[in-house]
Amino acid sequence: MPPTAAANPEATRFADQLARSYDGGAWHGPGLRELLGGLDARTASRPGSGGAHSIWELTLHIAAWLDIAARRAVGEAPPIDGEHDWPPVRSTSDAAWAEARAALEAAHLRLHGIIRDLDDQRLDDAVDGMDPTLRGLLFGVLQHNTYHGGQIALLAKSVAATSGGG
Repeated sequence: MPPTAAANPEATRFADQLARSYDGGAWHGPGLRELLGGLDARTASRPGSGGAHSIWELTLHIAAWLDIAARRAVGEAPPIDGEHDWPPVRSTSDAAWAEARAALEAAHLRLHGIIRDLDDQRLDDAVDGMDPTLRGLLFGVLQHNTYHGGQIALLAKSVAATSGGG
C-alpha cells in the first residue's frame, strides 16, 4: 500500500508542486499544460530570436528531464548527453506536435506517481546527477519546469506578435 499524505507530508508537497507546475494553479502563473494547450504545430516549431530554442524543442527537453528524474528516483543512471538532453524535432506535423505534448504528459504522470508514492525517508537518498539527493533532484525539476515554462510563455507571445496575432 502506498504511503499516506499524513505520513509523508514532504513527498506530498513535492507531488502537489509538480502537479501545479504542469496542470496549473502555481503562484507564478500558468502551468505547462496551460501554456502548450492552445498552441498549434506551426507556432510551436518557430524558433526563438537569436537562435533560441523553439517551444517544441523546449517541450521535448522538459519531457526528457522529467523522464531522467523519474529514472534517477528509482535508482537508474540514465544518459543525458546529446539527444537525451535535447531530443530533436523530427517532424513538424500536427500529429507529431500532439505526440510531443503526450510524451510530456506521460513523463509528468510517471514522475508524479513516483513522488506521490514516495516515503519521506527516501528524500535524502543519494541519486545520480548534479544534486546528490532525491530532494535536490525534485527541487531541480520544479525549477526546471518553471524556468522553461517562462521561456515558453515569452516565445508564444513573441510568435503571436510577429505573426499578427497580438
